[in-house]
Amino acid sequence: MKKSLLALAVIVAASANAATVYDKDGTTLAVGGRVQAVVYNGNAGKAGDHDANLNNSARLNMAGKTKLTDWVSALAFTEWEMANGNKGSDTVSTREQFVGLDFADYGKLVLGKTYDANKAVYSTTSGVVFDDWGARAALTYTDRRNGQIQYTYDNYGVFAKVAYQIAADGIEVGMVRPVAGAFKTGKIKADVEGGFSGALGYTFDNVVFGPLAIKAGYSYLKGQDDKDALGNHSAKTFFDTYKNGAFGVSWGSIAQGLYFGALLTRGSETFFNGVKDIKQKGYELVAGYKTDFGLGAYVGYNLSDVYQKGENAPKYIFRRVPVYVNYAINPHFNVWTEAEFDADSDKHVTKTSGLDTGTLLSLGARYTF
Repeated sequence: MKKSLLALAVIVAASANAATVYDKDGTTLAVGGRVQAVVYNGNAGKAGDHDANLNNSARLNMAGKTKLTDWVSALAFTEWEMANGNKGSDTVSTREQFVGLDFADYGKLVLGKTYDANKAVYSTTSGVVFDDWGARAALTYTDRRNGQIQYTYDNYGVFAKVAYQIAADGIEVGMVRPVAGAFKTGKIKADVEGGFSGALGYTFDNVVFGPLAIKAGYSYLKGQDDKDALGNHSAKTFFDTYKNGAFGVSWGSIAQGLYFGALLTRGSETFFNGVKDIKQKGYELVAGYKTDFGLGAYVGYNLSDVYQKGENAPKYIFRRVPVYVNYAINPHFNVWTEAEFDADSDKHVTKTSGLDTGTLLSLGARYTF
C-alpha cells in the first residue's frame, strides 16, 4: 500500500452505503457519497420568488480506520458538498470533517467539524424522516460547526455524548434576530467565544413492535464580545449567549415497520447593545410506516412559538404539517415526494422572516454509493 493511500486510510467510515476499497492488516478505507435531483414548486423559493426549480447536488466522502492496539483504533472522516449548479458557481465546501480515536466498547473521541451533542436528540424527528421540511420545533438549531471536541458512548442501550466548542470566528449559527419590530430567522456567520453541549438517553429493546428510545440534551454558546475602535459590536459579534434544550422520544424503527417520534424544545438568545432576550419553544410529532419492500409514508405536525418579553414586543406562532412518501427501490436508489402545509400560522409570518410560507412541494431522486 502506497504512503498516500495509507494517509487516506486513517479516515473512518460514517456512511452506511460507503464501499470498502481497502481492508488489510487492521486498516480500512471506504468511499461513499450521493447524487440527487429535486424539483421544487415556487413557494419553496429555491430559485427565487415564486419560481419552480430543479435543484441538483452531490456529496463525496472518504472514511477510514486503522488499528493501534487491541482496543484502540485511529479514525477520521471527511465529506464534501459539491457545487449546486443553480448557484452559478463551481465550489466545493467541507460539510463534515473530524479525526479521533475509537475505544471499541468504551466510546469514541473526535475533534473537528460536526454537529454538537444536542443533535442526537433532534434526530428523533428532524432529519431522520423528512428530507427538506419537518424541522420546525427549534428554528434556531445550528448546522455542523468547526471547533468541536466530542466524546460519544453508545452501548448496552445507554447513549451519552458530551462536546466542547472551542473559540472560532465565522462559524455558522442558527439565530432568530430582532429586525425592525419583527424577527429574522436563519443561519449567520458568527464569532463564538466557546460553548458546550451534552446528551443522555436510553433505548429499551422490543417494546411491543420496536425499540423505545428516550433522550435529553442541552446546548450553550457564548458569543465574542469584540468591539471596534468606536466601541461598537460588529455584525459577527452581536449575540451574547445562545441556549437550547431538547427532549425526544421515539418508538419503532424507520428501517421497517411503525415509527413514532416526538420532540420538545426550549431555547433563548441574549444580545449586546440592550436588545431584549428572544425566547423560543416548540415541538414536533411524526408518525409513519415503512414496508418490507421499501415504501414508507410519514406525516408530522410542527410548532414553533417565538417571542420577546415586553409590551408591544414581536411574537409569532409558526405551525406546519409535513407529509413524506419515499420508495427505496434498492439500497442505492430511492425516489420521494414531500409536501408541507400551513396549519394556521400567525398571519404576519412571511418569507421576509426567513420562514417558508404557503404550500411547499418537492419530488426527488437520489443515488447513493
